[in-house]
Amino acid sequence: MVELPNTPEIHRLALNIGAFVAIAYKDRYGIIPGGVIVPGFIIVLFLLSPIWCITSLALSFFVYFIYKRFLQQTSYKRRTPMYILAFLSLAIANFIGFIYIKLGWLYPSLDSLSGTLLPAIIAFTLTKQKMNKVITAIVFTTLITLGILTATYLTGSSLFNIDFDTLKAYYSSKEVLRIHYHLFQFYAALAVSYAIYRFKDVRSGGYMVAPVAAALLVQPISAIIFLIGCITVYLVVQTICQFTLLIGLKRYVIALFFSTLFVWTTELLFINFGFNVLPLQGGNLFVIIAMLSYVNDSILYANKKVINYMGLTILAALIAFFIANTAAVYLTPPSAKIS
Repeated sequence: MVELPNTPEIHRLALNIGAFVAIAYKDRYGIIPGGVIVPGFIIVLFLLSPIWCITSLALSFFVYFIYKRFLQQTSYKRRTPMYILAFLSLAIANFIGFIYIKLGWLYPSLDSLSGTLLPAIIAFTLTKQKMNKVITAIVFTTLITLGILTATYLTGSSLFNIDFDTLKAYYSSKEVLRIHYHLFQFYAALAVSYAIYRFKDVRSGGYMVAPVAAALLVQPISAIIFLIGCITVYLVVQTICQFTLLIGLKRYVIALFFSTLFVWTTELLFINFGFNVLPLQGGNLFVIIAMLSYVNDSILYANKKVINYMGLTILAALIAFFIANTAAVYLTPPSAKIS
């Protein structure tokens, strides 16, 4: 039996392959398999922790049923249910994830945080399409993604001697991206993002990427590389869309691909030239998701001052961090500070 390595390279391949498979399935059958990024994320979560993967999938239906039973209203704007589901998903999944970490069942990382929003993404799809068809789509596209990913790994490692475990060794000796008090930051950014959507009808860069952008932008090198990446991918995707008329989910997938390509290429260049810093602090999937989200929404809402709104959500994350950090300092007993 082939065992895929749990590495950043495999995670990124899974996410991108899964997105293209999901789009192909949607074009063929008209059903979104839980979300464009869902098939790849399921594989990533399984590699991180099988029990966390299964738990995240189970929570998708739990969150959905809570929403249907107590919170659903016909008067909601188009994406309001997603914000509600995200609030629920973050609370429940973070609580269970905390227990799993304490039990040693889950290693805390940015990628593992993917499981805290995945239930909301799947549940949101369930509110729009029939459950049995969505479940079938998720199972089918995940298996197809796994098959293509396995074939890619075997072909690349056996025939072309490609090393699918370069980045992890590079990360191990350096400080990688951390989001302190992440739940406070995610909730603050989500609340501000919903207020903007509610009153301005603009989605300001995804649902929970602002804390990632905030963590990158406070570090000079990471800030410069991240901004260059966003601008570069924006120009590439915008050009492609102008010539091909790609819109909607297809544009999102193209933005995902080029965001991954930029992040991956930049890291490999820094490694090969012997730089002793991480250009994007070793952030894995969340940095890619942040970049593609800002690019996609910048194109989608180009005439609605979306850059300003993105800045507000990032500022909200920074303020939440400052408040949480200040509270932690004042609430920590003096004896604990000395030790």
